[in-house]
Amino acid sequence: MSYYITLFFICIYTCLGQDLINNRVLPFIEASIATESVRTDPDDPAIWIHPNQPELSLIIGTDKKTGTGGLYVFNLDGKIIQHIDNIDRPNNVDVEYGFKINETYFIDLVVFTERLQSRLRIFSININIRQLYEITGRNTNVFIDSIGKAAAPMGLALYKRPSDKKFYAIVSRKSGPNYNYLGQYELVWNQGLVDLKFIRYFGDCRGREIESIVVDDQLGHVYYCDESYGIRKYNVDPSTNQTEQIGFINTTNLWQGDSEGLAIYTTSDRNGYLITTDQISRGTIFHIFERQGTNSYIKSIKTRADRTDGIEVTSKFLNENFPRGLLIAMNEFLLKIMFITIN
Repeated sequence: MSYYITLFFICIYTCLGQDLINNRVLPFIEASIATESVRTDPDDPAIWIHPNQPELSLIIGTDKKTGTGGLYVFNLDGKIIQHIDNIDRPNNVDVEYGFKINETYFIDLVVFTERLQSRLRIFSININIRQLYEITGRNTNVFIDSIGKAAAPMGLALYKRPSDKKFYAIVSRKSGPNYNYLGQYELVWNQGLVDLKFIRYFGDCRGREIESIVVDDQLGHVYYCDESYGIRKYNVDPSTNQTEQIGFINTTNLWQGDSEGLAIYTTSDRNGYLITTDQISRGTIFHIFERQGTNSYIKSIKTRADRTDGIEVTSKFLNENFPRGLLIAMNEFLLKIMFITIN
């Protein structure tokens, strides 16, 4: 574990301000950059890292609105470089690298939920001009055996299985049963487009709803926030045939608001941090846990971000402003994505 990573996640910025949670002093962090504003309601962000020129990496975020929502693409200065509109209430978005088209051609994917159309939308990234192009197939509807809110996708995380490089989407819904709340779908190339193949349902829900999901590809785990109840952990590889919960973080005592965003900061193939958000007006808190083992609690950090839903993080070098990675968080009040430097 490097000095700088420890500095950020354990003891940074106490000089900038402090707050209390359960009678403990919280360190405080400020955003270094913010994006230009979206139109209505920023919900979830993702980071795409350029394979050859990391300074050309992209930030992608959803603007959640019925009928006229959008997907925004920003550069590392926070400027909008592409806007895809007329999306029917997009929620969560994720990025995965190296989707196989044939033996010699691979593409990076951006996938997001379009809640009120009960489907996923799928885009490829042209790395030369940094533009997204839609490749959504005809069969990308989810929860087709349900109706209403039980067929309305919200949360999403992508999984690339290390053993065979197959892509999967883990999807949650606006409302659903206490069991089998999540769906898992394989992404399949079909004559120039990407379709979905249903694999399985899994996952308990005892809180209000499930929106935030993150997958740890290397360790084979999927985490999701069972809001107002806890963070659940399952095996993500369907070939294991293991559908029982393998871990749980109780959020009823530590959290003040809803448990929302989830992201994984890697320090090696098997070590790092699980970062979660405590959704609070004008003061979202990041709760930080160990990535490995039983996900032991490490630290909580205060921010000025407003009612943050989604977050994302990377430990990769991006540019001289973000040499050791970047944490991004949605800010509801400002309608922006906040960039937090990892020093």
